[in-house]
Amino acid sequence: MRSFRIATLAAVVVLLATGTALSGCSADAGPATVLATAQTSAGEIVTDADGRAVYLYSDDEQGAGQSACEGTCLAAWPAVTTSSKDPQGDGLTAEIGEIPAAGGGYQVTLDGWPLYYFDGDTAPKMIKGQGIGGVWWLLAPDGQRITDIGR
Repeated sequence: MRSFRIATLAAVVVLLATGTALSGCSADAGPATVLATAQTSAGEIVTDADGRAVYLYSDDEQGAGQSACEGTCLAAWPAVTTSSKDPQGDGLTAEIGEIPAAGGGYQVTLDGWPLYYFDGDTAPKMIKGQGIGGVWWLLAPDGQRITDIGR
């Protein structure tokens, strides 16, 4: 009987150590702060926590809960993703959320707009994607679309 108790206790310790709760839910290990702001030639914009500009795609439907950018679109405009179910921002007043991401995890949203990077932005505060095709736009900390090209 004593060895059964020890084995049961060992199993509980292993479950807790691996982050698996007894209810079947796993711990949320994602970073909490995923968005911030930066000053650029287009004004104050929303960035990721490392200062990389993020964009909205006006072909997305605000609040739809899914992205319209697929395939080759995602190759040039990768989704801003997180493993956190509760992404946060620093210096933003717009509502930050998430939707399921195409490759797993979550795509970060701002006021219901899925967020993307531009693969041509190779350093913090770069905004080369601003206004491309008349559908890719930077966002202000209040969630409003920025239409000033700023380049």
